[in-house]
Amino acid sequence: MRLRQAGYNGLTIGVETGDDTALSFMRKGYTSQDILTQCKRLEQAGIEYGFFYLTGISGKGNGEISAKASVEIFNQLHPFLVGPNMLTIYPDSDLYRDMQNGTWQEEGELEKYLELRTLVQNLRIPTYFAAMGASNAFQLRGHLPDDKEKLLATLDKIITEVNEDDLRRYRRNLPHL
Repeated sequence: MRLRQAGYNGLTIGVETGDDTALSFMRKGYTSQDILTQCKRLEQAGIEYGFFYLTGISGKGNGEISAKASVEIFNQLHPFLVGPNMLTIYPDSDLYRDMQNGTWQEEGELEKYLELRTLVQNLRIPTYFAAMGASNAFQLRGHLPDDKEKLLATLDKIITEVNEDDLRRYRRNLPHL
């Protein structure tokens, strides 16, 4: 309540995922239940908020798990925005070292788009979906649920027509964000 009284509104929160296994591995310091609890407190205080979602954070083979765990939490809340960004791993990061020692595997680029598709398909709340950051090779935006079919059609086109190597090249050539 004090935040609202101080004039705070329109927070953007980097929730990253609702996948507790990934949140723990990445040492985020919170769980999906914490996201739910704290965002409900924001709602009770009348503070609007949006989410940044990190596509790929759960690692190879776990994108769909991440998306489904996330929508399970998101669908209980009222974020004005769900803004996905693609995980980009730089050679000087701890995650890069985890990849080198075999404790974590990076999700493929097309798998990231399949993850996004699962996220969009399963979101049942009215929100603005905007994958607009530089880490996204393709910019996607629309209001859910109104633009769901358009977003899904665009994601299907990317998944079927874009090459993994081209997407990987885009990711490799990204400057620091």
